[in-house]
Amino acid sequence: MRLVLTALTVLVLTLPSPARGQAIAQVMTGIRDGGGWIAIPIVKGHGTFRTVTLPTAAMSLSGCVNVWYGHSGAWVIEARERVLGSRLTIEAEPGVGVPFDHDFGMTAQVDFDFRWSEPRDTTLMLWVGLDGRGQTERDPCDPW
Repeated sequence: MRLVLTALTVLVLTLPSPARGQAIAQVMTGIRDGGGWIAIPIVKGHGTFRTVTLPTAAMSLSGCVNVWYGHSGAWVIEARERVLGSRLTIEAEPGVGVPFDHDFGMTAQVDFDFRWSEPRDTTLMLWVGLDGRGQTERDPCDPW
């Protein structure tokens, strides 16, 4: 589960930018700012995303993933880390934070699969809060 949620951290901070240099800057900004919201397009109950390969320099992160409370149904998030060869699956419910801790390797590239229990179209709103391993007093599971 740690890999999935940490990879989501990389996703949230790299999603808007196709340029590698900008993506790295967004990762650092997201860590400094404590995380943020991401929007994942879901078509007929399914969405995907692939991160670019990013240098993660053996970084350690703590945080939380929280599906927006206004969503319905259940969410399954699967991540396949291409560099490490890991594959993890988690189940998430709207409004319930799932904390994580993860130590990165030197690089990371992750393929994500998002499945919703309802075969409809929507935009999955997902909070990814970052703590930097206890460096802030704020609860990373609490979206601001």
